[in-house]
Amino acid sequence: MITASKTFLVIMRVFTSIILLFAFQISFACGWEESAEASRLVLFKSERNGFLKLHYFCYSANNFHEVSEVSNKDQEINCLEWQKKIGTHVATADIYTILYETDSDKFQEAYQNKTLKLTFAKNSFIATLLLSKNKAFLDYLVFAKKLEYNNVSSLKWESWSSINSYQENVNNVALGDYEKKIASIKDPFLKQRYAFLILRDRFYRADKVEVIRLYDTYFAKDKNTILEPWALYYKALCIDDYPLQNYLLSKVFASCDDKSFAVMQHYNFRQTAATLSLAKNDEERNMILIIESMRNPAPDLSTIKQVYNLDSNSVYFSFLVQREINKLEDWIFTPKYSSSKIPSVSFDQMSWYDNYEKAKTDNFNKDIFYLKELREFLIGVHAKVSGEQKDFISSAIAQLCFIDDEIDLGKKYVAMISDKANTSIQLQKNIQLALVALKQDDLQDKNTQKNLFNYFNAIENLVEKDNSLLKNLYSLYRIASNEFSKQGDKATAGLLFLKSNLKKEASDSWYYDVPSFYQYIGYFERFATLDDMDNLIALYQKVNKTPFEKYICAGTIAPDVNYYRDVKGTIAFRKNNLAVAYQIFASMPANFWQKNYEYKTYLNEDPFTPKVLQKQKERKFNYHFNKAEFVARLIELKKENTVKSNLLLGHAYFNVSYWGNSWMMIAYDWSSYGNKQTYSDYVYGENNYDAEMKYQNSNYYRCTLAKMYYEKALKMSKNKEEKALASLMIFECNYYDYYRDFIISEDERVAFKIGKEIVDFYSVYNTTKTFKQYNCPLLEAFIK
Repeated sequence: MITASKTFLVIMRVFTSIILLFAFQISFACGWEESAEASRLVLFKSERNGFLKLHYFCYSANNFHEVSEVSNKDQEINCLEWQKKIGTHVATADIYTILYETDSDKFQEAYQNKTLKLTFAKNSFIATLLLSKNKAFLDYLVFAKKLEYNNVSSLKWESWSSINSYQENVNNVALGDYEKKIASIKDPFLKQRYAFLILRDRFYRADKVEVIRLYDTYFAKDKNTILEPWALYYKALCIDDYPLQNYLLSKVFASCDDKSFAVMQHYNFRQTAATLSLAKNDEERNMILIIESMRNPAPDLSTIKQVYNLDSNSVYFSFLVQREINKLEDWIFTPKYSSSKIPSVSFDQMSWYDNYEKAKTDNFNKDIFYLKELREFLIGVHAKVSGEQKDFISSAIAQLCFIDDEIDLGKKYVAMISDKANTSIQLQKNIQLALVALKQDDLQDKNTQKNLFNYFNAIENLVEKDNSLLKNLYSLYRIASNEFSKQGDKATAGLLFLKSNLKKEASDSWYYDVPSFYQYIGYFERFATLDDMDNLIALYQKVNKTPFEKYICAGTIAPDVNYYRDVKGTIAFRKNNLAVAYQIFASMPANFWQKNYEYKTYLNEDPFTPKVLQKQKERKFNYHFNKAEFVARLIELKKENTVKSNLLLGHAYFNVSYWGNSWMMIAYDWSSYGNKQTYSDYVYGENNYDAEMKYQNSNYYRCTLAKMYYEKALKMSKNKEEKALASLMIFECNYYDYYRDFIISEDERVAFKIGKEIVDFYSVYNTTKTFKQYNCPLLEAFIK
């Protein structure tokens, strides 16, 4: 029962929420949060050939974008240089295998045992190196593989790629008089490669002066090799003058793919003006601006225009346009469709927390104005470009139109995308055609659904090859869910919402193959009506589903239709529609609540014995709870309308409230209330407290129905024992109603006002057995 106010409130403040979701129990109060990048929405994924080296720098809430594939263009160039040197009959794939996919210990063991030909049978590179005329090249390769042990053990030579762990007992190669060795090499090809190996070795030994000397001696005047920008990268890091270091790093970035990520990690972004002053021409200034822009989270149309004016066909120009559109999607879509309500990336000018609604409006207006400015510029560009660039710009303009709900103008530019456009632009075209259908068409029309299936399926097929597109599907399905919901189809909306969440979880790397019980029903128990649940159950039971229906059900439909019946029955019970609730629960297996979810854990006490009157040691948790039987009993008690039946009804409605032992008749989690946001609140985009307040005419938090039945019993009864119990429970209901306000109020707390019932309990009924059983000093404190 209720204890004295101060003691009780302290206990309740530290009592943590129970969240029965996704196979773990946790709430925001316990420190759960989702990464900003996970919730970010992104739909624009059009790319041009050459974007691969730039993937790390796609717009992201993280320091760098996660990538699923990296460019090996530099390594392929190195293999071509080798092929050119030792013969075109040698396959570059064989060279790549030896240089970049063969562990040093394996190679050395084969060399020492004279089994290279056997170990690498059918490898044309090894076969050619074993010819006597190529002994110098083989000697170099042996030296290179040995030298791997001298450098960082997780790196391959001439590469940042990792290889398997090495044997600890292999002897490191001694460099000796390496300058004499380099000088003795007559072949320029081998001379540079020996010099590069030594240079890199000196870098890892922090010999900055020697690194710079080796670069200046062997690479500064002969740059016709991929080794030159690799060597320049090491030289740049040995220079303490930051603007000069930046300048050299920008030259590395422009010249090769392999060091692009490393360049960005070391580039000093507070040296812009000094770095630009070192540039010798427009191309060099342009590259510095590009590097700066790829780390800029704010609007940057001015840089985009400069890059375009220098080279209208530049891949870097296209990439910066993609980043800019992704920024706008984050600023506009993420607050609108995600649970976070704010962009994943915020900067100083975006003051979301001072006045959220005003900031939301102000920032939205600014973003739309900037969107139109960017779109106007790209429309001007569109007429002046051709080929892949024109397809890319077409898709970019279309995407800006869709963000701004300019659907007809967007359709015009989608139609301009060539059927021969590359795969990523074709992917974008499918996304955009889906957006057209979602925004303009009747979503219940079979042809519309057929088209949507084709668009969704085409995108899914591409995701199988590139899982970085999972975020695009998360975003598209979230928007699709919203559009179906707006057209009144909550059944489809809920399935698409779950599909969206599953894609988000998969892209955030904590993906579960099979959703939990609550994931199947969470959207519906929050947003669906009884009619919506009928539609969902009908879809579940439909035998000949259309391709679209099969698609939205794949991975999202519950394994048991009774999941949905339970939700429907719960919705009816929340609305006090006992007849419908009973009909639904009675149609379900009697053991459903013993075998599923957490019912057995939280629906296991007698619902007709109020939890508040029981001491902890008196509570029994072996009650076999059946929702249909419970509702049937409520219906019978209402018909009886006696003192006893009203007391039992009061007990039952107290127990199905937040404060009772059977709250899971009403809710699927015993959540934090008021301004405390739970995990499920975050997932579904709103605090559920306002909805919970309406459950059963506010009985869930305020015990209104329980109090009503106790008042009826008090009025009808002539028995002091019954009156004492009813009076005590009316006090309890009043106190919990007060306590709810006390907990969530941000204002000064108003003192609890005792009612007549508790005064009567201590005066009129103080000789009853009920008084003796439930009186306690802390309770008495309320009337003193």
